[in-house]
Amino acid sequence: MSRRSIGIPCTTMPKATNGGGLLRLQEIADRRMIPGVLLFSGSGDVLFMNSEADALSRQIMGVRHGADAPDVLPAEVLELCASLRNLLDSPENLMPGGQHEMRRVIGDVQSPVLLRGFPLAPHSEKDEACMLIIMEKIGRERRVVPDQAKDQFRLTDREVEIVKYISEGWTNKEIARHLGISEHTVKEHVRHLLKKTKTTTRTGILAQIFQDT
Repeated sequence: MSRRSIGIPCTTMPKATNGGGLLRLQEIADRRMIPGVLLFSGSGDVLFMNSEADALSRQIMGVRHGADAPDVLPAEVLELCASLRNLLDSPENLMPGGQHEMRRVIGDVQSPVLLRGFPLAPHSEKDEACMLIIMEKIGRERRVVPDQAKDQFRLTDREVEIVKYISEGWTNKEIARHLGISEHTVKEHVRHLLKKTKTTTRTGILAQIFQDT
C-alpha cells in the first residue's frame, strides 16, 4: 500500500518500524479484533492503514463534503495524531507502563466513530516511535448497554432504552413517538444522560457508555 500525505511534515518510513511498530500493531490488532487501524511514524507519515480505516475515513469525509470530498483523512484524525506526537515529544507526560490513551468521537450522531489513540514509544535505540489510531463504529452493532456501564452511570431502565435508540441515530421526535411519550420527556432523559456521563453531545454519551466494549 502506498503512503499518502496527511498534512503533517513527513520523512521516509523508518526501517526499524517494520520490525518494531508493525509487529506491535499486529499484536494489538489480533488481540482486540479492531475494525479500523492507522499507524503513523513519529514524524506523521502514514505507515499502515487497513481497508476499514480507509472506508470509515471516506464515509466521514463524504458526509461532510459529498462527491467533492478531498482524498485526505478527517481533521479530527490529524489533530489526534498531532496530540499523540506531542506526547511522544514530551515523555514525562506519558503514563507509566505505556497505558496512555486519547479518545475522540467523530462523524454524526447517526454513524459516530470512536477514535482511540495510542503513543507507541520506542522500546530500544533501534526502534522508532509510532502513533496508533483505532477507529471503531459506535452505531447499530452496539445496541446492548453493558451492565457495567449501567451500574457505573446509574442509568434507569428508561435511560438505557433511550441510549439504545440514540445509538441507532433516532431523533428525539422519533424516540418519543415510538415510546409513546412527549418529546420534552425525551429531551429531559437526554439531559440526564449528558449530566451522568459528563458530556455535552449525544455522541459523547455513546462514547462513554460503550467505551469498554
